[in-house]
Amino acid sequence: MIVKETTNIDDIKAILCNAAIYDTIGSDKAPLVEDFEPPVNNDYLYVGGYVKGEIIALMVYHKYLDGLECHVQVLPEHRKEHAINFGEQSLLFRGNSPLYAEIPDLYKNVLDYALMNNFEVIDVRESDYIKRGKTYNVNVLKYKGE
Repeated sequence: MIVKETTNIDDIKAILCNAAIYDTIGSDKAPLVEDFEPPVNNDYLYVGGYVKGEIIALMVYHKYLDGLECHVQVLPEHRKEHAINFGEQSLLFRGNSPLYAEIPDLYKNVLDYALMNNFEVIDVRESDYIKRGKTYNVNVLKYKGE
């Protein structure tokens, strides 16, 4: 796998607008997938994971608190083989800033993945995420490093 920065909107949308991924990352307040335009500007850093020239994963970094927030997305059919390696390699692009993630309770598998990758829960925002009309708590996590 090749892991590199990207500003290619088609590659970014290939991951973020994938039906399985968009359904997971979008709350009830999110636009329809066909109306979603990922921001490509100096406030966002996109790191793509490429296998045989095709993007299969994306790490999104953006400003958050005193550092950066990250969002890791790997196409479902590539998770078993590439998710751990991509997560580790894409973290190398963050620099020295403190790193955070926000994960609703609804996504226990994502929370477990973050905890497995040296994140720890530092706060819980109660009833802060709505999906299909149901309210969930949001875990705020901070990266502990190596």
